Amino acid sequence: IIVLLIPFLIYALYKNGFLIYVRNLITGIEVFKPIYLLIISVIIKFIIDFILKRKLMIDFNLLYAILVSMIVPYNVNYIIYTITFLISYLILYFSDRYFKLNKVCVMYLLILLVNSLFKGFTYLNPLETKFNYSFTFLDLLMGRNIGGISSTSIFFSLVAFYILTFNFYYKKDIPIFINFAYLFLAVLYYLITKDNSYILNSEMIFASVFVATLPVYSPYKRISQILYSVFIGILTFIIAIIFNKVIAVYIAILIVSIFNNLELKKKIREK
Repeated sequence: IIVLLIPFLIYALYKNGFLIYVRNLITGIEVFKPIYLLIISVIIKFIIDFILKRKLMIDFNLLYAILVSMIVPYNVNYIIYTITFLISYLILYFSDRYFKLNKVCVMYLLILLVNSLFKGFTYLNPLETKFNYSFTFLDLLMGRNIGGISSTSIFFSLVAFYILTFNFYYKKDIPIFINFAYLFLAVLYYLITKDNSYILNSEMIFASVFVATLPVYSPYKRISQILYSVFIGILTFIIAIIFNKVIAVYIAILIVSIFNNLELKKKIREK
């Protein structure tokens, strides 16, 4: 999974680095912001590993750390990101044995909240803030969307999903039913209002492939996976309409995964 995330990072250096640099809106050092955020996350993760377990571990926490660094907005402040990431990681690390919350969603939303309090709220990079663009479908497919700093490429999300379907342990039904439920509502909304802005949601596609399918936080039985996915798709659309279509999927995944966790605990107690 980590290998499949590399193309997203390379594209992020182009979209949220090179294109802004050639317009003289950032310095050459700032081109690599997507990589800096990833390095900060990984270093914090390994330091905590070393302090608490006396060894460096390649585990799902590493994947969580990488994913968080990829879905935060471009305007995230380094200091805010580092402090909030560290505190939220430690809290979730110790609370995980009592109640399993989707770490990627919780850390992301906390970082977003704290960053919004100090720097305001926007997903636009400096280029998108300064200029208005009209992109072709191919541009949008490749990743010229508004979203996380390294998570906007629909093309790479679809390629990653196709490759992951060959992995026996990957829950491939989840992305399919999330997107089916969401698209059904988005198309219906378009037919009623003529607003097609919700149909193409790159962040939802990325999250459905990489975040909603995380093994610890998603169901194992197929029927439970379908219900879990449909609820996420419906809730994502509702939150997107009411609030924000980029954040919507992560709020939806967190809410549905909480109920999934409560149901799992109930079944364990009954047994």
